[in-house]
Amino acid sequence: MAKSKNEETNVNGESEGSLEDAFSGGTSDGAGVFSAWGGQQAATAASVPAPATAPVPAVSPAARPVASYQTEQTITPDGRAPQRKPLGFRVSYGVARRLEKYRKDTDLTVTEVVMLMVDKSVGVLDEMVKHAVQGPKVQTSLFAPQGVAGPPKGTGPEQRQWSPRPEDLEVMKQVVEMAGLPSVSVYIAVALNYCLPEKPCKKD
Repeated sequence: MAKSKNEETNVNGESEGSLEDAFSGGTSDGAGVFSAWGGQQAATAASVPAPATAPVPAVSPAARPVASYQTEQTITPDGRAPQRKPLGFRVSYGVARRLEKYRKDTDLTVTEVVMLMVDKSVGVLDEMVKHAVQGPKVQTSLFAPQGVAGPPKGTGPEQRQWSPRPEDLEVMKQVVEMAGLPSVSVYIAVALNYCLPEKPCKKD
């Protein structure tokens, strides 16, 4: 049986309405298929775990580069800075023996031993100088002092060398001036004699 024009219109209208309702969900606020699709997308996004990022390793303080003055110096294979100039000093036989023994026992260089002993000597400066500087053999109230004052204890014929930096030598000169001794070489001999292990040699 043939459908009337009105029925066709009604059918078409229902079809259009059904299609529109399918996408709009039959509501006027635009929810429906699009809303559900958006919800599914959000749910899917929520259910998928975020990609794990590799943890950034913490840098320990020891691993961070630390500024060092040593890196500003060029060190030669023998452990000295090129600008260091070897300087000689003379000590007695006894001090030379004690110096060599201490150097071997501590695995230090002569320069390092000299600096170590000079550093120790500053704390006992007055008594060290008093012990080292020898006066006339005889002093009386009636006559001029008799006998020639001997050389400071610790000085002698054995020559050794140390290699200070220019700034180290400047410090050394200030210490020598403070002690009232005649030279850096004499001070080193006196300091080694008084501060090296074993008692200072009375006859040095």
